[in-house]
Amino acid sequence: MMSMKKKDKFKKIKKPLPYSTKKKIYGFMFILPWLIGFWLFFLVPFGESVRYSFEKLESTPKGFTSTYIGLQNFNYALFKDTDFIIQCVNSLKDLIKIPLVIVYSLCFALLLKGKFAGRGLIRAIAFLPVIIGSGVLMQILREDVFSQGIKGSNSVYLFSSGGLNSLFLSMGLNQSVLNFINQIVNAIFDLTWKSGVQILLFLSGLHNIPDYVYEASSMEGARSFEQFFKITLPMLTPMILLNIIYSVIDMFSDYGNHIIQMIYSTAFDQVRLGYSSALALLYFVMVSVVLVLVYLFLKRYIIKQDN
Repeated sequence: MMSMKKKDKFKKIKKPLPYSTKKKIYGFMFILPWLIGFWLFFLVPFGESVRYSFEKLESTPKGFTSTYIGLQNFNYALFKDTDFIIQCVNSLKDLIKIPLVIVYSLCFALLLKGKFAGRGLIRAIAFLPVIIGSGVLMQILREDVFSQGIKGSNSVYLFSSGGLNSLFLSMGLNQSVLNFINQIVNAIFDLTWKSGVQILLFLSGLHNIPDYVYEASSMEGARSFEQFFKITLPMLTPMILLNIIYSVIDMFSDYGNHIIQMIYSTAFDQVRLGYSSALALLYFVMVSVVLVLVYLFLKRYIIKQDN
């Protein structure tokens, strides 16, 4: 009888979960807040926006009334509203800035990888714009504060090259050269504030490259220049792809983007919510197509590391 009771007790004892199962549970718990936020603040509003794009919304004393109009909003945007196509083309032109952001981020990450005093502080400063600087805030700072001066004063041009014009003119520079320099100086603000995430991602990729690879190449007589193009750059190709995808999304979702400004103005200035939803949906499709094309073009150059 005693042996039977002991066997029953052992049967009641639950076996511990395997380590792989625990990792899956912990991973799901970590992403659960994001899943809840994605459902509440993206998926549901996205579904409502898709429904509104097929309707005409009108404001009445009792609230908004909707009338189903089918594809009329999309037809007007693609074949009658010439401004929408123009703004889409202007948004695509912004992609030219992405190679500059990638090169700047990679160079900055290479500098931060080295050991020097205050390296942690410099890394925090590099990522600070991502923490405090939303697209709306940066647009306000750039247009209303730093470029026009505080409280209407025109004496403060923190992110403008206007103060350098007189210096360049006194040096006898050509106007075309002066315009080119002005464009570069004026772009420094955007370039710096758009590179925080990319710098950290490149840093992560650089630290994942084993040191023994560089040591072996040094013993074979490889120089720093050769190590960068034959070791560092090929092993960073997955991170380069990730940064390009992120930069494309960031560029298209920036508050100062032409098409986003048009969608915002259509919805809240003209109170054409149905048409604005159609524009947003078309813009979403355009961005998705661009991302797919970028991925299909770049994936052939990705060098996968063997674990």
